[in-house]
Amino acid sequence: MRKIKQTAILLLFCILILSCNRQRPQLPSNKGNETDSNTVSLLTINQNLTKKEDVILKKFALQKDKTFKRSEIGFWYKIDQSGRGVAIKDSTSCKISCQVSTLNGKVLQNEIKKLVIGKKLVATGLEEGLKLCRKGDNAIFIIPWYLAYGMKGNEPLIPPYTSLIYKIKVYN
Repeated sequence: MRKIKQTAILLLFCILILSCNRQRPQLPSNKGNETDSNTVSLLTINQNLTKKEDVILKKFALQKDKTFKRSEIGFWYKIDQSGRGVAIKDSTSCKISCQVSTLNGKVLQNEIKKLVIGKKLVATGLEEGLKLCRKGDNAIFIIPWYLAYGMKGNEPLIPPYTSLIYKIKVYN
C-alpha cells in the first residue's frame, strides 16, 4: 500500500512539473517580411487601372440602359427575361447560349455551352453573374477585364485588358 502511495505521489509530481513548462512564444507570421517596393508599385498601378475601368463601365452600362445594376464584385448586369426554372448556384449543371463581344460591339464568340457552376469553366464574372439567374432567364452581363480574362487575355480570341459583354440565355 505504501508503495502505491509513493508511486501515485511520484506520478502526480511528474505531471505537475511537465504541465508547468511554458510554451515558447510564436513569432508573428509577418516577422521578417520586408515590403517589396516593386510589389507595392504594381499593386497601386493595378488598383488605379481597375478604378478607371469601373468608371468607364458605369458610364457605358447606364448609357445603354438605366436598368443595369452593379454587382457587389464589380460587373454590371440586367435580366432581360425572367425564367421560371430553378435558381442557379454552385454545382448546378446548366446549358447556356452565349454571345461574347467587346464594348465596341465586335462579336468574339457565339456558342452554346454546357457547364457546371463552381468548376471555373468560364470567366469569374460570368460564373458569378449566372448565379444571379434562374433557368430560363435571358441576361446581359458587362464584365470588367479583371473579372474576365485579365491582363493576359485569352489570345488569340480575347486581347489583354478587354472588358466583355455577355448576352446569355439559360436553358431549362
